[in-house]
Amino acid sequence: MDISSIASTSTSTSTSTTNSAQSAMGDYNTFLQLLIAQAKNQDPTNPTDPAQYVQQFAALSQVEQSVTANAKLDKIIAGLEALKPATPAPPTTPAPPATPEA
Repeated sequence: MDISSIASTSTSTSTSTTNSAQSAMGDYNTFLQLLIAQAKNQDPTNPTDPAQYVQQFAALSQVEQSVTANAKLDKIIAGLEALKPATPAPPTTPAPPATPEA
């Protein structure tokens, strides 16, 4: 079994998982900054409907949960890949049945 290929696959998967998680947190922080700026700069005579804020938070939460679930699934897949043998074992053939003596 070639262990170096398994280690490199596991490393690249964990790196991509970390990058996607960091990206999600960056997007979350950016969203919050934009939401705060929107609230500060809204027209006082025509304020934004609170239901829109709730919808935006719900959409962001759903995306964040999807990213987290994908990261966890990537870790599971990497673990399963590490357990999988590099080459399948050849099938064994059963012994021929004994012939009865007459």
